[in-house]
Amino acid sequence: MKANQFQRHLAQLKGWRETAFILALAERAYPNFALFSQVVEFSGAQAVTNCLEQGWAALVENAEEDRYIELLELLEENVPDLAEYDMFGAVTAVSFCETLEQALLSQVNTEKRRATDTAQNSFEGVMDFIETTEGEGLSEDELVKVFDQSSLIKREMAFQEELVDRLRKESVPDQHVVAGLRLLASDEGVSNIGISLDEE
Repeated sequence: MKANQFQRHLAQLKGWRETAFILALAERAYPNFALFSQVVEFSGAQAVTNCLEQGWAALVENAEEDRYIELLELLEENVPDLAEYDMFGAVTAVSFCETLEQALLSQVNTEKRRATDTAQNSFEGVMDFIETTEGEGLSEDELVKVFDQSSLIKREMAFQEELVDRLRKESVPDQHVVAGLRLLASDEGVSNIGISLDEE
């Protein structure tokens, strides 16, 4: 899919498809949050995990706006405070929470399109990770080359394109559709920045 075609299709996502797109981005970033939570024994981990699960469930059930507002309130109470954690993992954990928040907000404030900005933020999260892990001492030109050659960037692009393509073909967010989207997003438990909870 050409970049301009992808951007056009992405901008056209609305209603449940837009929510599902952003939820899938959150699903893909979830291992980042889960690993952070394990490392620091974060007390709000279960509540945030429940918000992701319930967000998908609400989509399948075609839930009312009140349900999403409840989930937003629960999420807001349990987002890690970056001021308390001096580690890159906290940044990726909060980024996951922000993506999940956008998914839930898409069902509360339906007039605002969120998919394009959230997709871009997901790309920027991958780029920040690459810069943090591989970019020390590199010039701007050298860093651009690293981005161009990065398998993580290519993987993120391929994922987002397939996600948009699938959503355009589906008519309702039933359990079968949602299960397929979650399976695609989870990519055998490997996050958008290559984190896997199964790694020793």
